[in-house]
Amino acid sequence: MKKDKVKQNRRTKNKKSSRSSNRILINGNSGNKRTNVSSKKKKGISLPKLKPWKVIIGAIALGVLGILYLNHVFATQQLLREVNQLEAEYNRVERMHTDYKLIYDRMIGPAKIYENAQNAGFINGGPAEKVIEVEK
Repeated sequence: MKKDKVKQNRRTKNKKSSRSSNRILINGNSGNKRTNVSSKKKKGISLPKLKPWKVIIGAIALGVLGILYLNHVFATQQLLREVNQLEAEYNRVERMHTDYKLIYDRMIGPAKIYENAQNAGFINGGPAEKVIEVEK
């Protein structure tokens, strides 16, 4: 586009606005509705407006989450009881295994074997006194 075909902007920097909000009426009011509304606002803490259905839905959701949490807590306590019971049973079985292993080791240990050999009439040969010599 050429510059001569462009229309000039209607707004200029120095031109005064002819809007009704800038004019003052005869009775002293500006006629701007926004200024009248803002002057009527109450000053203080404003709470966000929540509709009742949102509060009800939020309460129901919070209740459901609370029930789920309590269910989780009770299930965890039940699992803890089962774990403690299984641990006690494991310790009891481990103790029994250790006792049986000790009895078995005593039955097949050297002292028992020597005792059974003597009862059967064998004579203890004692330590080997012969020394083996290897020729080089």
